[in-house]
Amino acid sequence: MNKPKTIGLIIKPKVPAAEELAKKIITYVKENKLSLILEEKSSKLISIDVDSLPADKLATKADLIVSLGGDGTLISIARHSTNPPPLMLGVNFGTLGFLTEIAPLEFFDVFKEALNANAKTGRRRMLSVTLKRDKKIVYQTQAINDAVIQKSADNKLIELDVEVGGEDVFRIKSDGVIVSTPVGSTAYCLSAGGAIVHPSLSVMEITSICTHSLTFRPLVLPMDYMVKIRVPNHQGDILLMVDGQESIEIEPNDYVEITESSNSVEFVRSPKRTYFEVLRTKLNWNINNHNSNVS
Repeated sequence: MNKPKTIGLIIKPKVPAAEELAKKIITYVKENKLSLILEEKSSKLISIDVDSLPADKLATKADLIVSLGGDGTLISIARHSTNPPPLMLGVNFGTLGFLTEIAPLEFFDVFKEALNANAKTGRRRMLSVTLKRDKKIVYQTQAINDAVIQKSADNKLIELDVEVGGEDVFRIKSDGVIVSTPVGSTAYCLSAGGAIVHPSLSVMEITSICTHSLTFRPLVLPMDYMVKIRVPNHQGDILLMVDGQESIEIEPNDYVEITESSNSVEFVRSPKRTYFEVLRTKLNWNINNHNSNVS
């Protein structure tokens, strides 16, 4: 891992503590003669003359991107990563996040380690999501958490055809379908009854939302498989939602192709917390306060 030379910075709005830390980061970066680029919207929060770029451009220009906010703020820029991916350092200003593991008080210790290429990191895979209409691509993006095909708020149950690796697997009647990464398995997928998948695994998970069936269960597949989901006929307004941040309407006979992206994301991990510690904290799993051996 090379030492970062260009630092990117994105800030969640209306969080005064995040803005204060951002000013300290800018001062530190300038004192250490590193390049700094602010995310375009974030630059309007800080009255300092600094170069800025839109999130999708910043993700390709910076070597290390600091995100001040929550998981949503971090995902908004990390999902634009290309190869080689920049390091993503997420600082959480709310409850502990699954991706934003770093607390504000420990930021500078972790930041200095990252600048010296000594930080603890974890590579995470993304999904490539493509919407096709009449065999033409009308929308294409990447997902860190998930791609969701769902009905509009006032729609009835929708029917979807799901194909895996060129084989018809099932037609399902439900409120929608979630295709998630291991990272996304603790997001919407978890709320819909999906399994928690360790982020080191190269798999994706198909989970239905409120299925009109007693036998359907979440399906875990190799991430490099091609999943195709088609809307067989007109059923009212149906949306493709990616990472809860972008959406596009799906028309009858459109189909969505989902497979592993050629790009990935590299996150800076907290040196003080393990994956399972984050799970225990976020999901409020009860454990004994004393250590015990399981034999």
